Formats: sequence, C-alpha cells, structure tokens
Amino acid sequence: MKAKDVMSTNVISVSPSTGMREIYDVFKKTRYGGIPVLDEEKRILGMITKAEILAVFLPDYFDMLGENIVFIDDFGVLDEEFETMPSFELFLAEDIMKKGSVTVDENASLLKVVAIMKKCNVRRILVEKSGIFKGIITRGDICKAFFERGGTGAI
Repeated sequence: MKAKDVMSTNVISVSPSTGMREIYDVFKKTRYGGIPVLDEEKRILGMITKAEILAVFLPDYFDMLGENIVFIDDFGVLDEEFETMPSFELFLAEDIMKKGSVTVDENASLLKVVAIMKKCNVRRILVEKSGIFKGIITRGDICKAFFERGGTGAI
C-alpha cells in the first residue's frame, strides 16, 4: 500500500499571507490538527499546528521553568506580560508556520510513512510529488488502512 492510497486529498490549506483569524476559523470548523501552508503553485512552504499557535502566546521562557510549574502559585510579572501581548490578528501564517515540514513522496510505502512519522515524532505527514502538495496522511488514516485490511498483512 502506498501513501497515495490512504492520503486525504480534499485538504484545506492556507497561503503565507493568511491571517490568524482565518487560520483559527479553519481549526474551529474542521477537525484538523494541522494546516498546510502552500504557495500559489501548491508547493509546500510549511505547516501550522495548534502547537505553533500556542507558541505565539506562550513565551519561550516557560520552557525554562521546567517540569514542576504546577507548584508555582503566582506567575506575577509573567501574567502582566501576557496581558500586554500584541493582538493575535497581527500574525500571518508565514510568521508562525513550522518551516521544513516532514513530507513523503506519494509513492512511498505506508510502512515508510509510519517509520518517518515515528522517527520525526509527527502526527501527520504531507504527501508530495516533485515538490507539489498532493495530500496529507494522519495517524488516524494509517489506523483506518490497517483495520480495514483486518489487521493482517502488509500495510
């Protein structure tokens, strides 16, 4: 089974100049966990996930706090800084997208797709042919393909 056999092809994507409000609306109206960012020729520029959106609003210094943030009772100055952040509507897709998205060729075996997703720790992978976006495969798509085959045989 190949990537092109299980990928979703009717995928909503955004351009680099798409604003945060429209990106939010796509997440809200769909069950997507990630949205491809494509140029006018459908070349893959990046991916926006909910993690990238949260990263805009959660400053990097949260990483410095370590694992025990549940024990911090008062974020003090951090709370005040969060209140004065610029409006999310000032951000465009190109500002927050993760560049260098993980991709596979449409003729890649499904086993290769699974291996790449596991190695790169991603939940979805963009499918391309000669650099042009063709679709997306999620973990759910792979599970569906496996179980529709009765849980046996090569995926």
